[in-house]
Amino acid sequence: MRSFKVLALGLSVLVAFTFVACDQQQPTEPEADQAQFELGNGYPVPSFDYKLNILGVPQDKSADMDNNNGRRIFVQLWGGGTVTNPGGKNNGLKGNDKNKIYLCNSTNGENDYNKDDRCNDWNTANPNKDFGVIDANATDDNGALFALPDPCADADSKTACDPSYAIWARAKAGSGSATITTCAEEYYDPYPTGYDIWCGDNGVTLSKQTAFRAVDVSTNLLYMNITIDGVANPQLAACVGTSTTGSETINIYLFDNCFENYFWNYDNNGLKNLELRFYWAD
Repeated sequence: MRSFKVLALGLSVLVAFTFVACDQQQPTEPEADQAQFELGNGYPVPSFDYKLNILGVPQDKSADMDNNNGRRIFVQLWGGGTVTNPGGKNNGLKGNDKNKIYLCNSTNGENDYNKDDRCNDWNTANPNKDFGVIDANATDDNGALFALPDPCADADSKTACDPSYAIWARAKAGSGSATITTCAEEYYDPYPTGYDIWCGDNGVTLSKQTAFRAVDVSTNLLYMNITIDGVANPQLAACVGTSTTGSETINIYLFDNCFENYFWNYDNNGLKNLELRFYWAD
C-alpha cells in the first residue's frame, strides 16, 4: 500500500505543476475549427439549400418522369454528346438531346427553354423562385429539364455578375467519369431553324478520383466561357458587347439574353452517381 500512496502523491504533484505551468503561459487564440467550414465529405456548411443526384443508368428510361417531385435526373451511363470545340460552336450536338439537362429560369422565366410550355407551367405552379426537377429523364429524345434561379441580377451580358448561389459536386458511385459543360443556343434568321450551339471551354470532368470529396463547380455550371470572332459572328458580338472587328473571350452566365435553351451537356463515361448541392450566397 505504501508504494501506491507514493505513486498517487507523485501524480498529484505532477498534475498540480502542470496547472501552474499552464497558468503562467499567455493565452492563445484557438485554431479555426475546420468543421465550421466544411463537412467530412468536403461540402461546405451550413446545410445546403437543394440537392440533386444525377444517376447513370445502363438502359434508357421509358416511363413519364415529368413533375414527379424527385430530386434526381437519370442519364445514360455511357452516352451523351461530346464537346469537340470548347469555347466555340458545337453544332455536332444538334439533333440529339440525350444526356442534355435543359435549364429553366425559375426567377422570371426569361431567356430559358423555349421548346415547349413545361418551364412556364412549372413556374406558374411553383412561384417560389427555387430549384426543382421538371423532367427527370435525360435518356430520352428530349432530355431532362431542371429549374434553377437566375444567378445574376439581370440578363445583360455587359453587366458584371456576382452569382447569388454556388454549386458543389461530389462523385459518389461508379468507376468512370462524366464531363459537364454549360452550353446554349444562339438564334438568327431564319428563326427558329437557324441557330448555333455554343459551349464553354470551362467544362469539368468529375470522377471518384477528382471529386471523391466535394469540389466547387460554380465556375463550370453557372456560365460558359466562349470566344467570339466579331467578324464571323457580328450579330452575337453586337448583342454581348464584344468587338465586331476581332475576337474576344467572355463569360456568358445562365439566362443571358443573347442565348436561349441553356443546358448542361452531360458526357458520361461510366459515372453512376454525381451529387450536386446548391447553396444560396450569404
